[in-house]
Amino acid sequence: MAESKNKTLLLENIFNDKTRRKYINGVQTVFHCHHFISLYTQLAIDIDETQILKETAEESFYNTLTKYFSENNIVDFNDKVNLACDYYKAVGMGEITVENITLYSGVVKSTSAHIDKGWMAKWGKYDKPVNYIGCGYISAMFAVALNKPFNSYETIEQKSIVKGDEYTLFKIVRK
Repeated sequence: MAESKNKTLLLENIFNDKTRRKYINGVQTVFHCHHFISLYTQLAIDIDETQILKETAEESFYNTLTKYFSENNIVDFNDKVNLACDYYKAVGMGEITVENITLYSGVVKSTSAHIDKGWMAKWGKYDKPVNYIGCGYISAMFAVALNKPFNSYETIEQKSIVKGDEYTLFKIVRK
């Protein structure tokens, strides 16, 4: 990933003691709990409704990132990507690194995926990827960074820590 032009780009992370709520860049945020998310991911798998997790995450994060970038006049591509990666970590989803990005495809790698940690703590390894919310987030991140409309990208989890892979690998393609 290229160096960011704006070295002062930071996430505003505030916890309100009175309301006991966390705000990131002014948006009330529920911190990602890998035990809770692994449970409702399992429930979605049980009823074959995992697409709703991807779609909900994509729409929510698309709107959040778009609004923040617009309000703060963040237009530089690298700033958008770097901030979106920071935001993924700030909400407790793990760490992601964009390894390749074009208008039509990309690759994102994660060596720390919190859904995998929660899943493995509850049930051990699994034979399929489980990071549907991460897929939705990454689709949103690509669309926002590349100034494309919502639902422009599909993200597929090709490797997964929960399956025993060393890292999680997401492949992104333009729809």
